[in-house]
Amino acid sequence: MRKASRTRKSQNRHFLDFDFDNPKLLEAAFTHPSYRNEHPHLRLPDFDRMEFFGDAILNYVICCELVKVFPDANEGVLSRFRSTLVSGRILARVAREIKLGRFLKLGHGLKKEKGAQQAKILADSLEAVIAAIYEDQGLSEATQFIVKHLTPYLNPRRLLRLDPNPKSTLQEVSQRQWRKIPEYSWKMTRSGIRVDVRVGRKYRVSVTGKNRRELEEKGARELLRKLRRELKLPGS
Repeated sequence: MRKASRTRKSQNRHFLDFDFDNPKLLEAAFTHPSYRNEHPHLRLPDFDRMEFFGDAILNYVICCELVKVFPDANEGVLSRFRSTLVSGRILARVAREIKLGRFLKLGHGLKKEKGAQQAKILADSLEAVIAAIYEDQGLSEATQFIVKHLTPYLNPRRLLRLDPNPKSTLQEVSQRQWRKIPEYSWKMTRSGIRVDVRVGRKYRVSVTGKNRRELEEKGARELLRKLRRELKLPGS
C-alpha cells in the first residue's frame, strides 16, 4: 500500500487502512447529493459519477474473483452469484459492517430515513468509496478492499440463501422441474396480509405481514429453501 510522506500524512484523510493523498476524493464519497444540494458552495468531485465508476470497478473485481473461486461454474451460475454479491442488500451489509454511515453527510430530509432508502444510501456510498480508493490508491488497493469485505459471502450456500431476486430464481426452478410458473395468491386476515406461494402439486408456503411485495419475496425464498432441502437441489 502506498504511504504518504510523514510531512504530508497529517494533511490526509484516514479511512480504515488507507491514508488518502487527495482527501477531497474521500470527502466526496461521504457527501450524498442531498447534502450537496443544500450546500451549493461545495467544490467536490461528483458523488453520482463516483458511484457509477465504483459500480463498474466492483463488477470487474467480483467477476474476476468468481471465475477464480468457482472454476467449474457455468455462465448462468456466475451471473446469479455476481448479481447477489453486487446487490444493494449485500453492499448495505458491508457498509454497516465497516460503520460507513457514521461518516456520511446527508441532507436534512434523509437523515431519518430507515429501511430500503437507508440501505440504498449506504450501498451507493460504498460504491463511491470504492471509486475514491481506486482513484487515490490504484486498482490493486481497490481490489484488496473489495475482496477483503466480500470474501465472507463467497460460498455457494450463502450466495443462494442471499439471492436478491428469489421470485425469479423460484420461477426458473419451477419451470425446470414442472414446466410451470409459481402461483401467488393473497388475502387479508386478522394478522395482516397472508400470501400463499405454490409450485407443482404439493409444494407451498404461507407468510403473513404488511407488505404484499415483500411477502411474495419472503415466500419465494422460503419455498426455495424447502425445495432445495426436499428435492436435493443445488444449495441444499
